[in-house]
Amino acid sequence: MERFQWLPVMVICALTINTLPSKAALTASGGTVEYFTPNMFKKGSQVERIQRAIDEAQKYKAKVVIPGYDAIKKSAVWLIDKAILLPGNTELELDNCTIKLSDQCRDNFIRSANAGLGISDVKPLSNIRIVGKGNVLLEGAANPRATGDHNKTLSMDPKGFSQSYGTDAGKPGENQKGGWRNHAIILAQVDVFEISGIQLKDYHAHGIVLERCTNGLVKDISFQVRQAVTIAGVEKQVLNQDGLGVRFGCRNIIIERCRGNSGDDFINIGLTDTGVPAGVENVNVVSGSVYKGATDNIANIYLQNWQDFYSISHRAIRIMPVGKLRIQNVFVENMTINALSAQGLVAEYAANIRGLFVNNIVTYQPVKAKGIRDASFRDILYLGKGDAIDVANSDSVVVDNVRKTLF
Repeated sequence: MERFQWLPVMVICALTINTLPSKAALTASGGTVEYFTPNMFKKGSQVERIQRAIDEAQKYKAKVVIPGYDAIKKSAVWLIDKAILLPGNTELELDNCTIKLSDQCRDNFIRSANAGLGISDVKPLSNIRIVGKGNVLLEGAANPRATGDHNKTLSMDPKGFSQSYGTDAGKPGENQKGGWRNHAIILAQVDVFEISGIQLKDYHAHGIVLERCTNGLVKDISFQVRQAVTIAGVEKQVLNQDGLGVRFGCRNIIIERCRGNSGDDFINIGLTDTGVPAGVENVNVVSGSVYKGATDNIANIYLQNWQDFYSISHRAIRIMPVGKLRIQNVFVENMTINALSAQGLVAEYAANIRGLFVNNIVTYQPVKAKGIRDASFRDILYLGKGDAIDVANSDSVVVDNVRKTLF
């Protein structure tokens, strides 16, 4: 395992080297600003002013700060009706602020600007940082137009596993399925990135989705969902509220200090090739769910120091290299999976995984990785019922100090 230890250092160094300059930027008028904020712009909606600040900051290589108070609208909430789009070389600082989706919004909170509806060719970007300072909350709409993934049909009174709530249900001209527009934060084809210091609450599908992203850091993220939204005092079903999705082509990514709960999988590493290209609406990833060969394989994903997290109805950690997809080197260490989680760590299609290293885990649910090769499972404390681990011993698999105990 020693040969892999240099990878986190390389990722952190890349982030440090490519961080935007913190010094003041010289503006066209000859003055200087340390950052741009939407409070500098009086005209337009809240999200239009945020986007104006991003556009201006690009000109001067300055960062953007969304403060806790909108001095123009006199509001402590930034109510947005479309996604904040981030180009490359952008540092977005969220300073003790609340951003909420409006009831008119059918879009992400934040998305890399290279991807979206009708964009079939997702151009690579680099150096995007989304950094929360203090108490930062991103919250879903009070009465959302759509929720759920591309397999879910919108309904005003959803039932079963095929329907999810949305006020667009039955409306002519509106898409009747969910999809990537319901995710909270999407980065697609981004090299060198950071997402940190954010609480995500009651988002409409997945929380954070990384697609074909490399050399990144995700840390200090809290997820809080309940698979429902309350409308006029009645609970309406909301499905597919995964925490994190790590999709085709992701490599060299550290994900640390996550906590809270998801509805569906807390983290899902992998993707199914459904043959749907980029820019199409009814798909779970904006950059397309078409496996393009080895470049779309996933490698070197570090999950570390997660705090008492769980999935309400599915898996705490799911690794799923379906079809031709291959996953290499996933490190899972220093974690406590809450007793409320429906399932624990589950590795599916294990023949397509090379290198799964699980270390220092406390769990109430068994570790399942039947058929895995080139893997190790060390120092696992199991507090649940039945067998602690479902892993076949072989010359390439190490199982060491897996203990079952009851309090």
